[in-house]
Amino acid sequence: MPSPDPTEVRWLTCRIDKGMFSDELAVTYPLEGISQKSVFVEQSAVEGQPGGPGRVRVVTIRRNGHLMAVLPSATQDIVTVNEGDVSPL
Repeated sequence: MPSPDPTEVRWLTCRIDKGMFSDELAVTYPLEGISQKSVFVEQSAVEGQPGGPGRVRVVTIRRNGHLMAVLPSATQDIVTVNEGDVSPL
């Protein structure tokens, strides 16, 4: 499998939960196991229903051999992700 471009918009598999407001959702990565990051994002950046698995639109970056994703949160949080958890839009 070829390496993705240095930056690329992709889907990241995550857990989806209700947000604080009607136009936002909470996304948690990774989907299972110990949470690395949980943030609120606009509902338009998410596919899936609260209370289960879903996907969030992210920008991926490859640095020093690690694949990272910039989450679409207000603070642009960055998480290190597994290749198998990202897919093309």
